[in-house]
Amino acid sequence: MPANSLPPFLRTAAPGWLEVWLEAGREGRIFTYANPQALAIGAGDLVRVRLQGRPHTGLVVASATACPAAMEGRSILPVEAVLQSAAVDPHWQALLEEVARQCHTGLFRSLKSALPPGWLGQARRPPAGQGRILWTVRLNPDTSAVASHPRQQELLDHLASHGGVRLLRDLVQEGGFGRSLIASMERRGLLLKQAGRGPARVGGGGAGTTPLEAPQPASPAQAKAMAAIADAPPGQALLLWGVTGSGKTEVYLQAAARELAAGRSVLILAPEIGLIPQLLDRCRRRFGVAVIEYHSGMGDGERVVAWRRCLEATLQREPCLAVGTRSAVFLPLGHLGLIVLDEEHDASYKQESPMPCYHAREVARLRARLSGARLVLGSATPSLETWWRCQPGPQGLPGDTLLLPLPERIGQRPLPPVRLVDMRQELVDGHRRLISRPLMARLERLQEAGEQAVVLVPRRGYRSFLSCRSCGEVVLCPHCDVALTVHRGPRAGGQEGREWLRCHWCDHRQEMGDRCGHCGSTAFKPFGAGTQRVMEQLATELEGLRLIRFDRDTTRGRDGHRRLLERFAAGEADVLVGTQMLAKGMDLPAVTLAAVLAADGLLHRPDLRASEQCLQLLLQLAGRAGRGERPGEVLVQTYSPDHPVIRHLVDGRYGAFLAEELELRRQGGMVPFGRACLLRLAGPTASGTATAAAALAERIRPAVERAGWVLIGPAPAPVARVAGRSRWQLLLHGAGMAALPLPPEGDLRQALPPGVSLTIDPDPLEL
Repeated sequence: MPANSLPPFLRTAAPGWLEVWLEAGREGRIFTYANPQALAIGAGDLVRVRLQGRPHTGLVVASATACPAAMEGRSILPVEAVLQSAAVDPHWQALLEEVARQCHTGLFRSLKSALPPGWLGQARRPPAGQGRILWTVRLNPDTSAVASHPRQQELLDHLASHGGVRLLRDLVQEGGFGRSLIASMERRGLLLKQAGRGPARVGGGGAGTTPLEAPQPASPAQAKAMAAIADAPPGQALLLWGVTGSGKTEVYLQAAARELAAGRSVLILAPEIGLIPQLLDRCRRRFGVAVIEYHSGMGDGERVVAWRRCLEATLQREPCLAVGTRSAVFLPLGHLGLIVLDEEHDASYKQESPMPCYHAREVARLRARLSGARLVLGSATPSLETWWRCQPGPQGLPGDTLLLPLPERIGQRPLPPVRLVDMRQELVDGHRRLISRPLMARLERLQEAGEQAVVLVPRRGYRSFLSCRSCGEVVLCPHCDVALTVHRGPRAGGQEGREWLRCHWCDHRQEMGDRCGHCGSTAFKPFGAGTQRVMEQLATELEGLRLIRFDRDTTRGRDGHRRLLERFAAGEADVLVGTQMLAKGMDLPAVTLAAVLAADGLLHRPDLRASEQCLQLLLQLAGRAGRGERPGEVLVQTYSPDHPVIRHLVDGRYGAFLAEELELRRQGGMVPFGRACLLRLAGPTASGTATAAAALAERIRPAVERAGWVLIGPAPAPVARVAGRSRWQLLLHGAGMAALPLPPEGDLRQALPPGVSLTIDPDPLEL
């Protein structure tokens, strides 16, 4: 059987032979196994088999009643058990086949990427299906008992803030409440603990359940958008373009409720794990605890359980609602009625590695067409590609995406005004500090007014890099061609914290030196500023100001994002200092100030989408302010107040920016009027990788030029070395919507020398 196609589904309950794909080698291999027990096994089932004496999980790709000729007279091992029936159904298979084709990736590589970790390969744990008991803890509405300890009251308040019910594991892992505390409160009758199996009906009620949150009254614009979604034909894509705070999430939830009531499942995606906690909480308050969570922050076993719940819901024809990040676009949800991509413009929806290098937005479009689900793309700053697809065609025909505007905030709250601080004038006036005088004055008034602020800093760490003032040498990572970032530990005993250098690409760490390794000078000085440095300066200059740092270093671990955001929302800090994740969809009603310390670092990047992504980020950050009853404001520190992006930020006319940018792209034949494909090669040596890239270029050049495409390169990647491996790349550029002029992935790999890897990235977001 060819390795790039799956056969039609077959099922047999008679003794016979099975072709089973196992994760062996780069692309996996197909092995023949016997079925002497006449188990009802067919293509698409997951089975347990043995390979070289070890248990493995494999995918059945074909079954037959006659022994294959090549296996005649040979001893054939039996299949030991069926782990999951119909793990791959025909509709899901069709989706994977098309993703593999569009991403120029083998089907089995795509399959491995889509399935949850641990399903294919060596069986290291018992089948996850044995652990599907879901314990929930809820308030007891019929008790007269009261809390006898502050910690008990904290737990009661925590449950009340989450609709009166939570999963036991979430109370322990996220809330930090001990099992003994929960058990003692259950014995006193304060709490009820219940167990359930499988995917209970979303939003289902019953005796003893806490009432679910009622839908919020819809504004006229929201009602119009919800009606348009309900009336849209199957497979229709819709862009919900709503300013920040306009109630896009409420539109999602009410559209989801309509689909669930009709017996159809719903999939809601967010671009990053940091946005999942708030979205998940809102869904569970509205629909109950059976909402399915799926993202890479979960353990392998948890993701397998979530996957099985989706499969079982499909088999039982039960609708379910799943919330997840990029990889959740592949969840096996049957009877799918609605797909939502919140913050559809976000670059995190694009997978760069490993292959397939898919964009979740395009996979969602494809899945909506194949399943008949409606696709809602939501954003306050939609991507240029999505906005373009809303425009009329060249003959006056409408685009394939319907535009649904939400032009006003809920309650007609005003959008926050943007105030610029010209840092050039700050220097003229002798103020050379990182934080400008206007920002310092505004932060000083926060506590007195009972308000909060978010401050965006482009980099994490303490300082951006360490360099010599004598010769200009910058300390680079020994394994990557990037500058090491200075990090600092906490103060101890009144002393400054220890400083060290760290690479944000490969995580290499080393001690700080006091002399330049190039010229020996002691004029060694850190430059730039990261989140740690900003925190230190704010703490020093504004004594008493309570600060929380929100970046990749402080949000590590399970539910790190949720813990910090809950602390900030509870009023434990006045200022949240963080990197770009601050701007992404968080709803913090007490925030009245959003500030950007170094906007210029975002403006001046040599990238096609630099202006678009910078304006999206700044507008999204501005949208964090003034979402509650108090008006907000935005303060931007910049050395380029006349830059077009800053001009559009001040006037808030994002549509005008998109029109200008689209015309520039049209003149240059760039995306969306053209498309690109990036071939990335990595190897142990620079010379060997460069030679392989040159040979690959000559191999594909004739077909590329015949198709009217342009081949650029080979050239070193912008970061030419990562983790000790040299990186080179080829860029292909052609007309929009044209097919990639490349031979099959396997043929490209066979032409490469051992040790040189290849990644095919169609339509890359960055070079």
